[in-house]
Amino acid sequence: MKLPLTISLLASNRISTLERCLDSLKPLLLQVPAELIIVFTGTDIRIRQVAQRYTNQIIPFTWCDNFSAARNTGLKHAKGEWFLYLDDDEWFDDVTEICEFFRSGEYQHYNFAAYVQRNYLNQEGSRHVDAVVYRMARRHSGLYFEGSIHEELRPYLLPCKLFQSYVHHYGYIKNTAEKRGSKALRNIPLLLKEIEKQPNHTKNYVQLAQEYCTQEQWDQAEDLCRKGRSVCLKEEDRLRSWLQVVVVEVLYKKEDYIQAEREALQILDEESPCELVRLLLLEFLLGIYNEWKNYQKLSEYGIEFESLLTHMEQHPELWLTQQIGTVSKDKVMYPEWLYPIRLNCARAELELKNLKNAEYFLGLLPWEDEYRIHNYYPLLDQWKETYAPYLTVLLAKLPYDSSYLLFQRLLYEEQNTNNESETKLFIFRRCLKEINHPYLQKQLIEIALRKKTDLTPLLKRIDLDSWKTYICAIVSETPYEENGHLWETLGSLFTEYPLQGLWLKKLLLEKDLSRGFLMKEQLLQTLEEYAECIRSFYQAQYHNAMFEDASLYLLPADCRMALAVLDALDNWKHGNLAETIRLFRQVLQIYPQMTGVVREILRLLKNETALPAPADSAEFDQLSIQMKAALKTMIQSGQYAEAMSVLSQLLPLLPNDTELLKLQQQLLTKIY
Repeated sequence: MKLPLTISLLASNRISTLERCLDSLKPLLLQVPAELIIVFTGTDIRIRQVAQRYTNQIIPFTWCDNFSAARNTGLKHAKGEWFLYLDDDEWFDDVTEICEFFRSGEYQHYNFAAYVQRNYLNQEGSRHVDAVVYRMARRHSGLYFEGSIHEELRPYLLPCKLFQSYVHHYGYIKNTAEKRGSKALRNIPLLLKEIEKQPNHTKNYVQLAQEYCTQEQWDQAEDLCRKGRSVCLKEEDRLRSWLQVVVVEVLYKKEDYIQAEREALQILDEESPCELVRLLLLEFLLGIYNEWKNYQKLSEYGIEFESLLTHMEQHPELWLTQQIGTVSKDKVMYPEWLYPIRLNCARAELELKNLKNAEYFLGLLPWEDEYRIHNYYPLLDQWKETYAPYLTVLLAKLPYDSSYLLFQRLLYEEQNTNNESETKLFIFRRCLKEINHPYLQKQLIEIALRKKTDLTPLLKRIDLDSWKTYICAIVSETPYEENGHLWETLGSLFTEYPLQGLWLKKLLLEKDLSRGFLMKEQLLQTLEEYAECIRSFYQAQYHNAMFEDASLYLLPADCRMALAVLDALDNWKHGNLAETIRLFRQVLQIYPQMTGVVREILRLLKNETALPAPADSAEFDQLSIQMKAALKTMIQSGQYAEAMSVLSQLLPLLPNDTELLKLQQQLLTKIY
């Protein structure tokens, strides 16, 4: 009886991933009679120690810049009827499907099998592209690996089993220039040698062009694509497909749009490419026509693209049979490429006033997946102004369960109905309860404040920092003359959400102060109220110990500023003007945003310190009234010299008395 399976992997010095790789193979080794062979190409003794926990078949191999040579070493020692290979930086997610393939006996009806390699594009694992890799084959005497790099099993014999199982692979992440450079230093010389040995071998050109693409060396990549196409044999359909796509992609990346368009159209018209290639070429053409703002072509090719994409989705086997490497379904469906294309097609239809087509393209956007669509909210809002009223109506009528579209329905109702209809109230309540995206929440708060509507359903769901961000933007964007509705909101906010109310009041007072038009008494009163508001905001959140001298430096800058302002104002009230000036200068160091206010305060203080202290008795007040009456009589009777003498004595005592200033001007006009 034959052993069904040999699993072989190359182990270098990547100890961080090796154990995860081996651990993922445990279910396969437990459920299927199989052997594990590890070809050890590294030097780290710890690798051998880890490998020995899983198998005794550890074959040392001296690295010679030839992956096929290392793979063939594992193949040579294999005893299994089937041979499966992988790398030490890959690990299976789930091997149930592969286990069943062997346990059911299905493996006896195939010669080859492929699974998916999920190549991650960032370390967080949130972006990836999938590639079908042909890593399993029935073992026979003629089976071998070829290619010093990007090695492949040969000969490829049908029928082939396609698994949905996949391995995770982080090896292609371009996280540093150093890492990219080191791989290129290894791979490019190897591939150049392969081309010297086999100048008519198309795959070598494909692989080397891919390396240059990774390095963003577009000229070299273009040259390799053209050479590869010149030697590509008629039966090498999949390699030809890759070259057809990548030569246009390289021209597009070089921004040689004229040549990219010419090449793409020639391939489409003269070379009868497969559906997958047609889709990708159409995507590049749509990108080019968007750059040129050729709306007619965007409309024409956009419809063709979507029609072909629908055909592919109805025949999913085409994705697998036509894909090769990066030329895959993932490349076509890449969200950062596909959705902007659809948006651009929608804009083209709006420009052409083909509203039915515009609605069609808008309907293709992933409205239900907010994390995919939210980046386009600001763009759509800009377009609403450009394409009003068409786009506004279309967005309000799209029948998808989406936060953005729900909000558009609310805006539509607000603009088109005067009274508070049941429909409008229902949509508004839904918005308050359901909308979660910050961009929309901020706009929703703005509407609610203008309508003086209860914000409770929304405030229950957003944290204080979010409120601060939203309300800062709203106050900043609201013209000063229209602040009335914001002040009116404070009463209801203080009842249920005092912290939110304090922050709004703080911003409104800050706006009053920043205008710079307040007279002394109003300025001081507003400044004190502003500082008290800030102190109350933080006292409600922090322990009392935070407000002791030893801990003050830990408080936020605006809180420390407010405390210094209150201290300065208190000193001013008690006549300690020198200390008042020192404290206000300290305010500037803590919180430079108060520069304008503090400058005005220091001006008032300077005037106050330069003038003698005015008398403060009731008798003096009565006397000043009598003196001003006497002055008026003198002026009326023409006693100008006597009046000027009295004024010169009285003004220093009452420098802020505007009535005296008016009398002085009246007298001067008489004299001069």
